[in-house]
Amino acid sequence: MQHILFLLEDYNYFYTHQTNAILKTNGNTKYSAILNNLTAKKYYQADSMAKAFQKLGYFTSIIVPEANPLQLLWAKQNNKLAYFKWLLQKPMRSFKSRFLKQHRNSYNSIQFHVLLQQVKTIKPDVIYFYSNIFITQKQIETLKKYSKKIVLQWTCPIWNIIPYSSFDLIITAAIQLKEYFDAKKINSIYIQQAFDDSIIDQLLPKNKQYKGDVVFIGNFALGHTYRFEVLEYLLQNNIDLTIYGSGKNYVPKTSLVHNKIQPGLFGIDMYNEYQNYKMAIHIHTTGFENDGINWDKYAGAKRLFEITGSGTLFLTTHQQNIKDLYEIDKEVVTFKNAEELLQKINYYLTHPLEAETIAKNGRLRTLKNHSFTVRAIELEPILFSTTHL
Repeated sequence: MQHILFLLEDYNYFYTHQTNAILKTNGNTKYSAILNNLTAKKYYQADSMAKAFQKLGYFTSIIVPEANPLQLLWAKQNNKLAYFKWLLQKPMRSFKSRFLKQHRNSYNSIQFHVLLQQVKTIKPDVIYFYSNIFITQKQIETLKKYSKKIVLQWTCPIWNIIPYSSFDLIITAAIQLKEYFDAKKINSIYIQQAFDDSIIDQLLPKNKQYKGDVVFIGNFALGHTYRFEVLEYLLQNNIDLTIYGSGKNYVPKTSLVHNKIQPGLFGIDMYNEYQNYKMAIHIHTTGFENDGINWDKYAGAKRLFEITGSGTLFLTTHQQNIKDLYEIDKEVVTFKNAEELLQKINYYLTHPLEAETIAKNGRLRTLKNHSFTVRAIELEPILFSTTHL
């Protein structure tokens, strides 16, 4: 049976910080125990796609190549030569980081060495990169000696340092990115993101004694001006709005939004919190970022599936392909501007049964058409077909 190796991004340094915390409590914890414990928390991509392919009968493995304490622990417990090499190179990594300001790639050489030893041990048929993992063209070529196909899942703004054309295939949930890669003659396919239906079994029972009316969970950055403007407008109009997210420094300190932002939520904590509100909103990145791609036009965010999968009424900015994913006003609710969003929030607050019906329908559609199991079935013939090489 064929083997897929999933490489996860150390999103917000979650795996780094959590590994350090676990090892501080018990320095003898096994690498596999820590990895299994952390992926079970469903933080960002986690093990969802790996579990879905396991259901189809495939062998899967997971590595977080930029989580330094986790990777060092693997080397210590499985490859002493790699472990001592890491320790010997540590002063040079520190020098690069502190004085040459090479924060993004200061650990890259030794990180890749450990990853390569893991790949040689696993012998995967497919290596599947999830998003923002630093890799060079030369390193990809090295990995190709030990795997039949190297693929990248990418639905973020373009990074000039990523050698996109070196991958055998790019999987994207953004139609605009598919168009970008097509123009560059880079092999890519469009497949939407998904919801991990196993999360439902881990959620607390939904309590109808809601914490509040509306919740927004998401980050603030340079491309999120419209996001801030919409949330500020809702607060100015006295909507009971709770906000969780990072990037508070990108928001004006005198704004209502700035005073409302609480630390970001992820994984199981995030899904449970969605259930505590009558409705949740999503506001996509807008306009043309520095990559020249229009992010207004098409939807490709994980929030579509995270919120509907949680069983909470989902209100999202209108984008062309929403209608291809959900039935509007029956399974999800869309809005074209802040004024329309305010109107719809007030409407559904006074029509709770209608809101609950839409939320229920949205969850049913997500479980039927947008689970990771469905995505794995869509991906299976593509990952293991020579026509996409």
